[in-house]
Amino acid sequence: MTKEAKKRLAMTIERDLSSLQRELQALALQLQPIAPDCSLGDLLRSEMMQEQEVLNAAYIEANKRYNRLLYAQGHLDDEAFGHCIECDEPIAFERLLLVPESKYCVRCATENNL
Repeated sequence: MTKEAKKRLAMTIERDLSSLQRELQALALQLQPIAPDCSLGDLLRSEMMQEQEVLNAAYIEANKRYNRLLYAQGHLDDEAFGHCIECDEPIAFERLLLVPESKYCVRCATENNL
C-alpha cells in the first residue's frame, strides 16, 4: 500500500472514529436507568425498556466497531495490514475505505459468511 493510500485510509479511520464517538455519546445519554414510575405520554415503562434494549444493542455494536477502528489505526504501518488473514491476498483498497477494519477480502468474507 502506498503512503498516499495509507494517508487516505488514516483520514477515513479518523473520520469514522469521530463519528462513532459522537454516536456513542448520544446513545449513552439515552441509556440512563428508567424510573419505576416513569411514563411518557402513551409510552409505558415496559415499552421504554424495550426501546432501551434496542439502543443498548446499538451501543454495543458501535463500541465494538470503535475498538476495531482503533486497532486498525494502530496497525496501519504493519506489513500485514490490508491483507486478508485467511488467504493473505491484498484486501481491495475500496473495501478498506468503506470498512477500514476489514481483516478479510470479499471472497473469504463471503465464503466464511462473515
